[in-house]
Amino acid sequence: MDDLHLRLARRFRKQQEFTAGYSPLYSHLFGIVADWLDAGPGSDPLMDWLVRAAAGRSTFDVPLLLLAGLHRDILARCPELQVLAHYFPSVGGTLLPQEGDIAACLRQAIDARSDRLTAFLRTATVQTNETARGLCWLLPVSSPGWDSIHVVDLGASAGLNLVADRRHYRLLDAASGEVAMELGCGPPVQFSVTGTGPFVPPSRRVPPVIRSRIGCDLAPLILQSADDERGLAAFVWGDQLQRLAQLYQGIDALHRVNQMDVPVRLYPADLPDQLSLFLEERIRPLADAPVVLFNTYLTTYLRDKGASLRPHIGEWALHHSQPVLWLQWETLWQGPQPPGFGWVGWTADLWQEGRHRQWHIAWTHPHGTQIQWLPDWAAWARFWGCGHR
Repeated sequence: MDDLHLRLARRFRKQQEFTAGYSPLYSHLFGIVADWLDAGPGSDPLMDWLVRAAAGRSTFDVPLLLLAGLHRDILARCPELQVLAHYFPSVGGTLLPQEGDIAACLRQAIDARSDRLTAFLRTATVQTNETARGLCWLLPVSSPGWDSIHVVDLGASAGLNLVADRRHYRLLDAASGEVAMELGCGPPVQFSVTGTGPFVPPSRRVPPVIRSRIGCDLAPLILQSADDERGLAAFVWGDQLQRLAQLYQGIDALHRVNQMDVPVRLYPADLPDQLSLFLEERIRPLADAPVVLFNTYLTTYLRDKGASLRPHIGEWALHHSQPVLWLQWETLWQGPQPPGFGWVGWTADLWQEGRHRQWHIAWTHPHGTQIQWLPDWAAWARFWGCGHR
């Protein structure tokens, strides 16, 4: 338990660093807990509780779950969290983290809700529906010229990124400030993404027809009530109003799509162990159009950091009758270093006619706000421009 205490202290400190300058409130809150943990095992009963409640969970998950559990109750207007809520713009709070005694408010809130938080820390699944991440598949599928596709999200959570074509993305060139491309059919611009480096826009601006939208997750979140939606929103940082608005726009898009002919279908699957079974049972029968698999910030949560995804997918794809395109926004555990802390690699793998090809097309911020285009993006465009369908 002492070792877990130290590892949690490091993880809360890492989250403080990652959110610095991006989410001042959460950077402050992560830092407060890191300071409490730094005092050492046995010095703070509240932190001893946290270590016990976190036993058996990934230390990466615990900071996210702790604040999500608090944010969920704040969004529900729980009276015990009323004082801490004054710091959360998501419910109209106006206090800055430097004002008052936010550390005392945080301690009081955790102590008041410790029983409920214990259950949440032990059983909840981190929800990663960062709805800007739908760009991961929406942009690349404009290049091949396919008439229709099946879209598959590995680690889909509530499935919001499966309706990316119903959102509106604007790609901006950082050097000129000009619009490089717009994608999607949603209402006025929902995502503005700034890119550096050479960007070659695909000639086709309209995505292929979507024949199916399928996702899998350890614990798929089916949004059937306001409480379900609040549970998903709780994982958005409480001072990130734009991200929260984007999430609710994504929920609206999901509900609209689910009233159409091709609704989102979500299935439970424990990745990576059940990936092959999921592909065989749910995806193998889809032989009337290319299959586009994608995953975004999934591998961090897998026991093997996603190492076994590639052999599973590669073996399956080589024997699938249609082309298979696998797109990822993931940490590159080996290879080149990203341009910024926490940035992920945007990669594309294609299996077609018995051959496998791979591109590292860009680096991107995990929230999809910034992209650094790499030479492979131009190579990707050239490949499809040469008639490889």
